[in-house]
Amino acid sequence: MKNRPIVYKSYGGGVQVDSRKVSGYLASFNNRDSDGDVIVKGAFTKSLNERGVTSTTARKIAFLYQHDMSKPIGRFTTLVEDEKGLYFEAELDNIPLANDVLEQYKSGTLNQHSIGFRYIADKTTHDKATESYIIKEVDLFEGSVVTMGANENTPFIGIKSEQLESYEEELRRETELALKHIPFEEAYKIRQLISKHISLKEAEPVNITPIIDEPIATPMNWQNIISQIKIN
Repeated sequence: MKNRPIVYKSYGGGVQVDSRKVSGYLASFNNRDSDGDVIVKGAFTKSLNERGVTSTTARKIAFLYQHDMSKPIGRFTTLVEDEKGLYFEAELDNIPLANDVLEQYKSGTLNQHSIGFRYIADKTTHDKATESYIIKEVDLFEGSVVTMGANENTPFIGIKSEQLESYEEELRRETELALKHIPFEEAYKIRQLISKHISLKEAEPVNITPIIDEPIATPMNWQNIISQIKIN
């Protein structure tokens, strides 16, 4: 499913800062979050193998500021699953933004982390007893330092052009959460329809000039004809 939305989940565990190196947890295991999800150990294994610190790809899991792909602040030097969750160690780059982040780490202004990932439908099961979704595998793209989660009670008053992408991602996230309460087969069909709507919306219009085989007759000017009629 190419148009699955990226989902963000925050974790507020402690952070250790040593020079320009930071460490902590991006996610915790076996805890039911506000979305009703429970991430279990092993959920990140495939992503870590494919895009982790020791992988050979150039498209490694990114260390970002506020989930903004245009604002990487350093690189992960360690990403591993332990009994508690997804543990990380990272080194901040010597750039203005990362320097600001470092100072805010030290002051405690920034102490939250969050992951950006996509659900894998056939790796998610529903536990009716706890009304939870057991997440056995995700497609992990990035880990971010964040201020806090989004405020769900703020009114929608319009979208500025520079905010459009973030609002679109939030809309997709809300849609995905709604679909999680629908049986997988039906949710998959709905996702396909949504994908078609998105593709249709993003498609460039094609201007087609009609080919006319025969000349089109000029419409009669009845007012002119009537004015030329002589009344005897």
